[in-house]
Amino acid sequence: MQADIPHPIYLADYTPPSHLIDTVHLTFNLSPHATRVISRIAFRPNPDAATTEFFLHGTDLILQWAKIDGTTVAPTLTDDGLTCAVPDAPFVWEAEVEIAPAANTALEGLYMSGGMYCTQCEAEGFRKITYYPDRPDVMAVFTVEVISDMPVLLSNGNPVSQGVWHDPWPKPAYLFALVAGDLVAHSDTFTTMSGNDVALNIYVCDGDLHKCAFAMQALKASMTWDENTYGREYDLDVFNIVAVDDFNMGAMENKGLNIFNSSCVLASAETASDADFERIEAIIAHEYFHNWTGNRITCRDWFQLCLKEGLTVYRDQQFTGDMRGHAVKRIEDALVMREHQFREDGGPLAHPVRPTSVVEINNFYTATVYEKGAEVIGMLRRIVSDDAYAAACTLYFDRHDGQAATIEDWLAAFEDTTGRDLSQFARWYAQAGTPHLHVSQARDGNNAVLILRQELPATPDNSPKDPQVIPVDVGAIGPNGSEVLATRTLLLTEQEQSFHFPDLPKGAVFSVLRDFSAPVIVHYAQTDQDRAHLLAHDTDPFNRWDAGRNLALGLLRDMVLHDCTPDTAFLDGLAAVLRDDTLEPAFRASVLAMPSQAETARAISEVGATPDPLAIHIAHEALLLHIAQYLQDILPRIYADMTVTGPYAPNAEASGKRMLGNQVLKYLSQVDSGQHSAAQFANADNMTQQQAALSYLLMIGKGQAQTAAFYDQWRDDRLVMDKWFRLQIGNAAPDRAVTITRELTAHPQFDWQNPNRFRAVFGALAGHPAGFHDPSGAGYDLLANWLIKLDPVNPQTTAVMAKRFDSWPQFGPERQAQMRAALGRIAAADGLSRDTTEIVTRILG
Repeated sequence: MQADIPHPIYLADYTPPSHLIDTVHLTFNLSPHATRVISRIAFRPNPDAATTEFFLHGTDLILQWAKIDGTTVAPTLTDDGLTCAVPDAPFVWEAEVEIAPAANTALEGLYMSGGMYCTQCEAEGFRKITYYPDRPDVMAVFTVEVISDMPVLLSNGNPVSQGVWHDPWPKPAYLFALVAGDLVAHSDTFTTMSGNDVALNIYVCDGDLHKCAFAMQALKASMTWDENTYGREYDLDVFNIVAVDDFNMGAMENKGLNIFNSSCVLASAETASDADFERIEAIIAHEYFHNWTGNRITCRDWFQLCLKEGLTVYRDQQFTGDMRGHAVKRIEDALVMREHQFREDGGPLAHPVRPTSVVEINNFYTATVYEKGAEVIGMLRRIVSDDAYAAACTLYFDRHDGQAATIEDWLAAFEDTTGRDLSQFARWYAQAGTPHLHVSQARDGNNAVLILRQELPATPDNSPKDPQVIPVDVGAIGPNGSEVLATRTLLLTEQEQSFHFPDLPKGAVFSVLRDFSAPVIVHYAQTDQDRAHLLAHDTDPFNRWDAGRNLALGLLRDMVLHDCTPDTAFLDGLAAVLRDDTLEPAFRASVLAMPSQAETARAISEVGATPDPLAIHIAHEALLLHIAQYLQDILPRIYADMTVTGPYAPNAEASGKRMLGNQVLKYLSQVDSGQHSAAQFANADNMTQQQAALSYLLMIGKGQAQTAAFYDQWRDDRLVMDKWFRLQIGNAAPDRAVTITRELTAHPQFDWQNPNRFRAVFGALAGHPAGFHDPSGAGYDLLANWLIKLDPVNPQTTAVMAKRFDSWPQFGPERQAQMRAALGRIAAADGLSRDTTEIVTRILG
């Protein structure tokens, strides 16, 4: 029986809460199957409320008793909470409920992971712990008592005594956290710029303590950076992080007690790659930065999610750029936008950065809210200037500290600082879809003219699209390779505008959208000769990389559609970048890396053709081999030059060398039958080198012995085993991908209820275009079967993975029918969750 389509809620219907809270006291008597939670909450009527009705959210709770001001009451229970008659004055609500953490497989609220009690309350998990107004605009001071025989008992704020914690800073319920377990701590201290000493702890299971040092280093670097860059210092006596194996997200910024997916904390040279280290550093920073952009100032309602997430993503991007280099970081951020957010914006799941309606808020933790939200912050800074941005942020912090704010509050701080009218800029928050920027040029005597036109395609909400404010950074490179126009920002505010550049030399090549200055899709009919010129000479690192990327995409598209062969000018451009020792190794590696097969599919769609995933895969393999053969004389030297000697270090310099060395190894494996990869695997003393070597061996149809050796070495390390599953599927031949996935789901180490393991397996399959889109439809059926099985256990992970079907409109009629049939089976599953129902319904349209 198909689940009923849930009714949405709307931003326009927001009303203030009926009651506010001054203090909350919670007592937990922990038991796996019968935890008792006693709440004592001091309410007062909200003078700004539109209603006096008293309603508390609650789900899967067994109410034992309830009292108001000490008198027993009999509230009316509903499917999603309770109502009760209350005094028209301040009062104290008390209640006791029973919950079963061990039975909570959805991993929302209080649940158990590996014998440890832990919580996840964002967005609406607190209502699974006790009855409460579970909305972000109700903020209160919490005191928590945890009763258990577990040796480590943690909650938010500062410790009062064993198992008792007090958080002096008002917070919404979604920031509540509790952990109880047999844990050990990696400890350190940090002294704030005001001279306050903060105790730092990373709690992990016994056996993982040696994997905490880098996370602690990243935490201290984040605290220093936020003081130096934003003037924000930490405000409690202790900052705790706990690593949890079973976690739906990456991490959670609970005040003073961050709970992390263990994959985002634990790292050692032997078990984590350079990419893992960088990801851990960024996520540690992201969650710490939330202390101000999310905790001290939270969001009024969940429609404002981008206020805390977009701003905090932007801050962690700044941090990573400062730590590791801004050029490559900007390329990485643009790739995320193009591969994930542009796809979201161009498909059935498109929504504004600030949605106007939601069915299930868990489904809006998206690339649009996070990454596009960050790009909006970056554009705002680019428009108003660095100094004005800093001043406006300070005003925002001072004005709204301790409040639940809105996008309007954020923009008002900038308007009041700069005197600008940002009403048109605010359309970035309101309009779904990726703007298309059409670029053309002309000559007017000695002047060059650049004509910019913006277009915003229709999206599923059928809303009207008005011109947006698009900052377009441009420069120009002269015929001799020198820069003849330094970067300047053009503000496109109308449908079409012309910009004049006096005395620009004839033959100069415009470099448009430098530094990826806006999240737009550029249509610019530059010749391959001009793009090759920019690849060789552009002074803007992003556009130099992007010129090569566009050459590669055009070539791959033509290889698929017209069976053409690579152009020598493109190959010479790659060789020139590869040989240029003045360029950072990480940047050279980025240029040498080819577009993804998904990018090629979109490039084919943009010219009105239907992508064939297998033909795209074959073209990519052919180009990989062609480049390898063309560069084979210099590949061994570059590979040798990028050898990093001495103890492993995950810093930017060493990581950059390994990044280029492994990119070269990928090409070498095409021409040396994997000899270099086999040698690197055998001699590797770190996961970066071992994983890359195994990946390239599997890619050329070898590596069976190394795969077995990898398993034997790491079978007891749960995080490394995620890699073992992922590598085999992600590098499988297209006609073997589904079979290998099916075989691995029968492996004893495939724990389908663990989100990391499920994502490792099915994320790898869905990320293998030619395998997932096998003409038989077997890939669709396999994923659909497992999502139907997972949904009753973990709706949140199911809904996220169901989004992998959102590309169905891109393909031909047969694949469209197969994907829609798979979605239809999911939609028809008995008792389908609210989370998954919404996603499947929106994808089907």
